[in-house]
Amino acid sequence: MNDLEQSLRDITEEAYPNIARQITKINPADINDELQKQASLYSWYYGILALCKKKVREAESNLEIFESLARNDEYNRRTEEGLKATEKIMESHIKSLSQYRELINTKIELETKYELLKGLVTSLSHKKDTLIQMSSNARAEKNIYN
Repeated sequence: MNDLEQSLRDITEEAYPNIARQITKINPADINDELQKQASLYSWYYGILALCKKKVREAESNLEIFESLARNDEYNRRTEEGLKATEKIMESHIKSLSQYRELINTKIELETKYELLKGLVTSLSHKKDTLIQMSSNARAEKNIYN
């Protein structure tokens, strides 16, 4: 497992508030250092976001494939037994399968992580804007007193 994957694992609903506070905290006494770190921090979290998006797409694909295979299996079984195979019956059968529920839960978890990561990346973008403004204000203040 690489670092991005481990970081993705570490992002949970419980950990989110602490992560958000930690990465958006600004030390006003050291704006230049904050600005230097900003690009790599943004890049890191954007990388985790991209990885999460890939995993969401994979989960969606797995769910679609499972639904298709389960639908075909159930349709064939019903046809062989001479039973009705309406859309509603097929849908109910698929939704009753434990593997379907597991795949749905995986997809929901990944979508939640994706939204949390989008929030972090957006916060980092706002932090950058704030740092630039603070740096500009500090330079203007120095010019006033010099």
